[in-house]
Amino acid sequence: MTTNKPFLKGKSFQIIISVFLFTFLTVTFCSIALAEDAEVLEGKTVNINTGTEEELAQIPLVGEDMAERIIEYREENGDFQVIEELLQIDGFSRKLLRRLKPFLLLEGLGGDDCTC
Repeated sequence: MTTNKPFLKGKSFQIIISVFLFTFLTVTFCSIALAEDAEVLEGKTVNINTGTEEELAQIPLVGEDMAERIIEYREENGDFQVIEELLQIDGFSRKLLRRLKPFLLLEGLGGDDCTC
């Protein structure tokens, strides 16, 4: 004869629910924050060759540290020739570049041709 024991009970159930709620709330708040940041720049782009540190820092997911690194790279290496050149900067990944692309402009150099 088999007894029907609940699959999850007690602390196991509480831990799973806690992890689920934490994950759900984290994703929700991050999404709201990104949406608010995107609204600030909605329809606006920043030219990575001429943008100031303040302008670059307003791009969602960039912030002051990353903006400073973009400026430093630009000063050391000259104007960006392709958007993918941002991958040479510490902290940039293809995934991040794809997310930033709507906010980036590479004036006169076909900035929409990003293959990231």
